Amino acid sequence: MYLLKGNIHSFEWGSTELLAGVMGRPSPTAKREAEAWFGAHPDGPSEILAGPPSAGAGLPSDLAEAIAEDPAGQLGPNLAQLPFLVKLLAADKALSIQAHPSKAQAEAGFAAENAAGLPAGDPTRNYQDKNHKPELLVALTEFHALAGFRPLAQTVELLRDLDVPELAPQCEALAAALPGADGAAAEVTESTALREVLGQWLSLTPADAEKHVAALLKRCEQLSEEPGTLGEAARTVVELQQDYPSDPGILVALLLNRVSLRPGEAVFLAAGQLHAYLKGMGVEVMANSNNVLRGGLTAKHMDVAELLTILDASPLAEPRCEVFAGDGQSPAEYRTPVADFRVRILRPGASMVVQGPAVVLAAGGELTVTSSTQELPVASGSAVWVGAADGRVSVTARGEGTRASEFDATAFIVTVGDAAALG
Repeated sequence: MYLLKGNIHSFEWGSTELLAGVMGRPSPTAKREAEAWFGAHPDGPSEILAGPPSAGAGLPSDLAEAIAEDPAGQLGPNLAQLPFLVKLLAADKALSIQAHPSKAQAEAGFAAENAAGLPAGDPTRNYQDKNHKPELLVALTEFHALAGFRPLAQTVELLRDLDVPELAPQCEALAAALPGADGAAAEVTESTALREVLGQWLSLTPADAEKHVAALLKRCEQLSEEPGTLGEAARTVVELQQDYPSDPGILVALLLNRVSLRPGEAVFLAAGQLHAYLKGMGVEVMANSNNVLRGGLTAKHMDVAELLTILDASPLAEPRCEVFAGDGQSPAEYRTPVADFRVRILRPGASMVVQGPAVVLAAGGELTVTSSTQELPVASGSAVWVGAADGRVSVTARGEGTRASEFDATAFIVTVGDAAALG
């Protein structure tokens, strides 16, 4: 087993307090800390702080090196690479509106960009690797997100209630995709209509984007105290305008579900589903990828045409992920339809047996991870890597959760979902 330090990534949407708080470090930090990665992705493998006594001074420097030195011992016989990545994510303002490719799309895009001679790490690359990126976000604090396209009838109702003339053509185009009052099918599908409107808004000139957002903002400032979906959408527009003035992504936010998560609640987003995390701290578990296609609310590279190519524009009625509660001593589990990862949590005082490959993350409290030859205490904000050769290990969540997390789960245990399905 290895004790891991998260590889911290600083982005302008990050926080100077949240990650430091859960890790017990002084705050505010000098830089905005957005993510701490626990895994073996080449863009940020986790540093190894301690290992088995037999390793002596010969510890690998990071988890990617440890796996490369002993792939069978770390991953077992059925895996060629670690299929998941675990992050602590802290957002002080909205991330970019984004979607991630499917496995086939990622493989084709990665090969095409390599053939075009784009170097690894080039900021204009859409595909940093050849993997898909389904993801689960579990809230540690109150967490706000835009997650998947809202059911179309609700979006049409919202746009009509907003009654902004500059948005009327798109409103009516979406309305035309609804089934007729007599039950007849619309001439275009909901997905086609949503994709076309998204493309129109993201392709506006800066001057037209400013005009459209200004008209929308004027209306939303009048409606921000309204109850229900209308007021919620209006407040979202006002908030986004403060951080991303005149960005066309503000228009796109009207198409998406606004989700507010309490600590312990989660959202799951499959390949191609459009989303943006707005504010809060959570544990994010995903396939081992850093592929992002952006569509607004960012100064980073955007490729609207490629985003529309990989997009799943189907409405997502319920983005929340169901959690199957344990009995107090057994773990609770977030069930997702992917083989790349399985996520379980332990409450303070509970224990469970884990078999690697696994990342065991302490988030809001302390853990003890014990194998037949080793015992590792794990402070909040750190993790332990359990290799396949470590056999069955015991994970015990000690004490109470910290106030920094606002969630009484202490351990996140991430293992492979179905290794045989991954090949």
